[in-house]
Amino acid sequence: MLLENNTNKVINLIYQFDDLSNIDKVRLAIHLLENKYFNVDFNIEDIINTLKSILGKLDPNYTKVITNFSKYKHLLFFSAKYLELTEKEKKHFSIEMIFNIYETNFDDNVINEEINNNLLVYDYYYSLLDNK
Repeated sequence: MLLENNTNKVINLIYQFDDLSNIDKVRLAIHLLENKYFNVDFNIEDIINTLKSILGKLDPNYTKVITNFSKYKHLLFFSAKYLELTEKEKKHFSIEMIFNIYETNFDDNVINEEINNNLLVYDYYYSLLDNK
């Protein structure tokens, strides 16, 4: 984990997030970042676009089909648990979620390189810390 002062809710949710498949991690991150329910002085669209690009490589049908979250019961669970978090916990979870993806090995050099070069997890982290 990147942060030291997470609540038990955030820690437990991150541990459960870690158990998701790589494609579901990216799918959930896109959904939660698009509906983050807090403001940040950071261009979050860059992170979302990077994640969408990665999801397009992991799932070639991603751009052709509208994602129906009812097909992904475990992702609905995460969305519900996320809504229970305070604003500060949501910020912490979003940092940890992006950091988890950043540290994940996708067993694909192109995807790993794209994440390392374009997923600005530390810039996002500092922007949220400055926003406290």
